[in-house]
Amino acid sequence: MENIATERRYVGTKETILYGVANGGQCIGYNLVRAQLTFFLVTVCRIPAAAVATMVLIMGTWDTLNDPLMGSIVDRTRTRYGKLRPYLLFVPIPLSVVTILLFSGGELLKDVKSTAIKIAFMYISYFLWEFFYTIGDIPFWGLSAAISPSPSDRSRVITSARLISGIIGGIVGIGIPLMIDLSNNNIVNITLSQVFLIFGVLAGTLGTGLFALSGICTKERVVQSTKEEGLFTIFKALKNNKPLLLIVIANTIATVGGIGGVFTQYYYIYSLGFASLTIVAGIPGTVVSLLAFLFIPKIEKVFSSKQVVIFNAVLNAVVGTLVFVIGSGSYTNPRVIVPLLAVSGIFTSFTTSLNAVIPTKMIGDTVDYVEWKTGERNEGITFSFLTFISKLTGSFSTAIATFIMPLIGLQSIDNEWQLVDSGVNTRLWLWALITIIPHTLNLLSLIPYIFYKLDGKTLAKIQYEINIRRLEKTAAVSSESKTD
Repeated sequence: MENIATERRYVGTKETILYGVANGGQCIGYNLVRAQLTFFLVTVCRIPAAAVATMVLIMGTWDTLNDPLMGSIVDRTRTRYGKLRPYLLFVPIPLSVVTILLFSGGELLKDVKSTAIKIAFMYISYFLWEFFYTIGDIPFWGLSAAISPSPSDRSRVITSARLISGIIGGIVGIGIPLMIDLSNNNIVNITLSQVFLIFGVLAGTLGTGLFALSGICTKERVVQSTKEEGLFTIFKALKNNKPLLLIVIANTIATVGGIGGVFTQYYYIYSLGFASLTIVAGIPGTVVSLLAFLFIPKIEKVFSSKQVVIFNAVLNAVVGTLVFVIGSGSYTNPRVIVPLLAVSGIFTSFTTSLNAVIPTKMIGDTVDYVEWKTGERNEGITFSFLTFISKLTGSFSTAIATFIMPLIGLQSIDNEWQLVDSGVNTRLWLWALITIIPHTLNLLSLIPYIFYKLDGKTLAKIQYEINIRRLEKTAAVSSESKTD
């Protein structure tokens, strides 16, 4: 059965690219927070590790309420600009200010002796960043479903967003490790607190400036329902949307697999000696990651979204296990490990690119499912779960990893992480925590997909029927206008 929405392209190349550029700008700040927050707060701001872990856990828990609540507010919004774009037009300026504030902490607190003041600054600045980031992120991803009734258009804009965010947002992944090594080895006369201040200003100016394009250069094309839902429709949204509930459960379980990213920088610093070796090891994977986006349309024609998700998890587990075994005798030898991780990165980067697009598109599919089932669209609440998943994974994996560190011999001494003799092989644990452990634990997240049915012919039938309804509604409105 052919889906009528695929017969017409609504979103042009320019709008597709600018949507991606906007996400790239947003991801400069996001990547800075998610990849470097613990290192920045503990090592640079000299805040006790236990306080940082507690704060991250508390804020992650707050997001379980904050994100869906914001999504509900978005769905109640009615303006001539749409229900999503007004937030994208408003949020870049305050987000810019709080991003710079957060990463000014190292400089602002360098002469502060009071731990209580440092902790208070951490809570306030991080809360503000999370608050304004949420206001922008939920409408941004909701727009990926409202930007066009065509599934092909949606796939293209999501692919653009993920691809370009990898290029622009990748500034952090390259720049921070390089500057850490240059600073620690006194090659450049710049402190770590100044390094993070520079990147905070970069994220708060260039990053948020690019993100503003999402409100300025896009359109909402899917007709929204006129019914205004109440503020507390979160549980109703999940009750009416079983496919979304399964995706949320799967990704919540996947939180345990996110700990690997937290330990990566520590592994390179303490086991291999240089944080910037991550750049060298990541070169082949980066190239493959960019090329992988080009194959997504062809992959979607052959495999269903559910099949892609399952394949990715299994492949990552197999690769992670093989890499651990092969490198288990040389995990402190850069000459062995860097090439090994470079080769494995080819596989994991390919699956990462697919996972950046396919699950997001699946959440958009659940918006169509609810429209088919109830006649109402709720992009705000639905995509609030995407941001909730993202932040829950980041916050909880960071908190879990921070609690694990003392158990494997990484202790915070004078508020700085150091390897101590605790009777365990810390470097071997770090090796396992970036290879076999996260990928094998992630297999547990496949369990909910056993019950996921919104795929293949079922999804095509639903999208066909709702587009018939839209055409009939448009024809009826047109007929009434002529009569009047």
